[in-house]
Amino acid sequence: MRKLLFLAVIFLLLSVTTVAQAQDWMAVTPGGNAVCARGTPYTFYFRAGDPSKLLIFFEGGGACWNDATCAPNSGLFDEVVEGGEASNYAQGIFATANPENPLAGYTTIFVSYCTGDYHLGTKEVAYSTGTVEHKGNVDALAALNWTFANYKHPTDIVVAGCSAGAIGSIYYAPTVARHYRGVRLTQFGDAGVGVINPDWGGFDVWGVRNRRASPDQYVSSLYTSASRSYPRDRFAQYTTYNDATQTKYYMLTGAVTAWPLAMEASLAGLQKRTNFRSFVDAGSEHCVTTSDRFYSEAVDGLRFRDWFAALVAGAPVDNVHCSAC
Repeated sequence: MRKLLFLAVIFLLLSVTTVAQAQDWMAVTPGGNAVCARGTPYTFYFRAGDPSKLLIFFEGGGACWNDATCAPNSGLFDEVVEGGEASNYAQGIFATANPENPLAGYTTIFVSYCTGDYHLGTKEVAYSTGTVEHKGNVDALAALNWTFANYKHPTDIVVAGCSAGAIGSIYYAPTVARHYRGVRLTQFGDAGVGVINPDWGGFDVWGVRNRRASPDQYVSSLYTSASRSYPRDRFAQYTTYNDATQTKYYMLTGAVTAWPLAMEASLAGLQKRTNFRSFVDAGSEHCVTTSDRFYSEAVDGLRFRDWFAALVAGAPVDNVHCSAC
């Protein structure tokens, strides 16, 4: 009897250990041309869950495009992947122990960000303040190709991102949709509407590929193209009405139009697409998916968490806009 009890305890401990290991972030350093801004190695992360459900999340972290913004320690963009960077994300959709988290059981690919180019760049640029490897495209594709090789048959995919990562998420959503053709996909851009000064030259500095629209229309054009090409998939954005971080970078690009007006115009154009939805919240906070605000934010009694869960589940959702922004 004691032996059986001892074996049962050992089995329980092993089971707990296995679950704990499954929840840990594992680092992948692809090498090759995948590097961070100052030439340090690039690393992304994954956390094992249900292999049929994938969350591919693009990290935020600012941007730079000239001598001043790209200066070392400018504070305007992340220059390096530090230690177990993904372990800093434990709230919102990363709270795996929260029973209200609709993505709690998903296998998660965390596409870290350290190149200052919205995950899109392809160039090494020599500024007067130092050279920056704007190789976000190289890094992102290294993470995606690893994902494609290791997760062959998902049935449910969420491609999301916060801030600069929100723009990365819509840029790469078609790549993911093409690879997993026929699989239900939801793209979600969190606090990265992408309104930019029309005269801004950052995309050219970074060597962004396949850019046909002007800077102020570029992100909207990505949504328009993706939603048209993949009508069965869903595309969505979240923002607060006076997002302080988006406003800051918008002004740094030299814009003069008030940010809320430009944001409203961008979303109004996209809302004509039947498979696009938006959620505009009050306030000036940035990024809801990485915060416990994910569970508490609400507009007119509708919790953002519930709206997001319905979106991911494929249930009908409406465009939501704060009435007292």
